[in-house]
Amino acid sequence: MLALLTGQALAQTSNINEQPSISLPWVLEQTLLHNAQLKTYPYELRANEAATIQAGITPNPKFSMSVENVLGTGNMQGVENAEVTLALSQLIELGDKRQRRVDFAQAQQQQQMRRYEQQRLAIMSDATERYYQVLRLQALQAWGEKRLALESKALNTIELRAKAGAVPQADVSKLALRLHQTKAAQQQLNGEAQVAKYRLAAMWSSEPTFNHVSGELSQLQQLPTLASVLNAVESAPQYLALLSVERLMYAKRRMEESKAQYDITLGMGVKGVDGFDDGALMFNFSMPIPLSNPNQGNILAAKAKEDMALEQQRLARGQIKLTLMAIHQAMLNNAKQAQRLKQQLVPMAQRLLNDSQLAYQAGQINVLQLVDAQSQLVSVERELIEANTLAYMQLLELERITGQSMTATHISTSVALENQ
Repeated sequence: MLALLTGQALAQTSNINEQPSISLPWVLEQTLLHNAQLKTYPYELRANEAATIQAGITPNPKFSMSVENVLGTGNMQGVENAEVTLALSQLIELGDKRQRRVDFAQAQQQQQMRRYEQQRLAIMSDATERYYQVLRLQALQAWGEKRLALESKALNTIELRAKAGAVPQADVSKLALRLHQTKAAQQQLNGEAQVAKYRLAAMWSSEPTFNHVSGELSQLQQLPTLASVLNAVESAPQYLALLSVERLMYAKRRMEESKAQYDITLGMGVKGVDGFDDGALMFNFSMPIPLSNPNQGNILAAKAKEDMALEQQRLARGQIKLTLMAIHQAMLNNAKQAQRLKQQLVPMAQRLLNDSQLAYQAGQINVLQLVDAQSQLVSVERELIEANTLAYMQLLELERITGQSMTATHISTSVALENQ
C-alpha cells in the first residue's frame, strides 16, 4: 500500500506464472484482480442496483369485474336481471412514499459500497502485512547465513589452535555444537519463509511461483506527525461506515414516516343492468380514516436506531483517536530503537567481536568469551530487524485505520526522534 500510494511504478509484469521476484505494487495489483473475497462484490452491487429499481416501481392499476343479481330466486332467476360492473382503479401513493423507498434503497447501496471499501482496505492491508513478513524472514535468513559464516570461521580458528595443542578439544566440541544448532535454526527459518510465501500467494488465490520478494525492511527515513495522523480521523473507514449507517437510519425513518400518510384509490368503470340493456358510468374513491398513526411504532424504532448510530459515531471517533495515538507512539519508539541499534549498538558489537577475535588468537581470552562476543553481535542485528519490522507494521496499521497514506505529510526520522 505504501508503494502504491507513493506512485511507484510496477516493477514486474502481471504474468503470475513468470515471477522469480515480486514487488509490493505487483502483489497489491494481483490481490485486487484475483482475491476471492473481492470477486463477489460485483454481484452484490448488481443486487443492490436491482433493489433500487424495485423501490422506484409504482403500483400497477387494477382491473375488476363483478356480477350481481344472478342465479337467485323469483325475478332474480337466471341472468336476465344481471348487473355487470367493469372497473379500473389506481392506487395513488401520498407522502412521497416512492421517493422515500428509493432514498432508503440508495442508502443501503451506499452502505454496501462503504463495507466493500472497508473490506478492500483490510484485504490490501493484509496482503501488505504478509509481504512484510516475507521480507522479515528473508532478512532473518540473510542474518542466519552471516551467523553461520561467523561461527564457521571461529570453528576453523579453534580447530587450528586445538591441533597445535593451544586449546582443549572441549572448546572445539562446544563451537561445533553451537554451529549445528545454528544450522538447525536456519533450516527452521527456511521453512517459515516458505509458509509465509504460501500465505502471501493465497491473497490472489495462487501458489507461490516466486523465489523471493524485492525490497528490504530498512530503517524508515520519514514518519508522519501525530497531528497529520489525528487529522485523518474524519476519513477513517470505520468512522465513515458509521456515517453511512446514520444516513441509512435517517432514510429508514423518513420512509416509515411516509407510510403514516394515507393513500387514496381512484376508480372508474362501466355498469350494465337488465341483461346489458342499460348501462352507466361509475366512479370510485376510497381512503382510510386516519383515526391514529398506523406506523407510529416503526417510526419510533427507526428514530431510536438513528440516535444510536449518532452515539456510535461519537464514541468511535474518540476511540479511533486514542488508538491512533497509541500506535503512533509505539511506531516512534520502535523507530527510535532501530536508530539506536543501527548507529550505536551494532558498531559497538562489531568492534567487540573484532577485538575478541584478535585477543583469542593471542591467547588472551578463552573460547567462551569469543562465543559471547559473537552472540552479542547476532543478537543486536536480530533486534534491529525486529525493530524495523515493527515500525513498518505500525505505519501500515495507521494507514489501515485512517484509510490514507501516511507519506503525504512527513517529518524526518531524526527530527521525530529528537522531539520524543
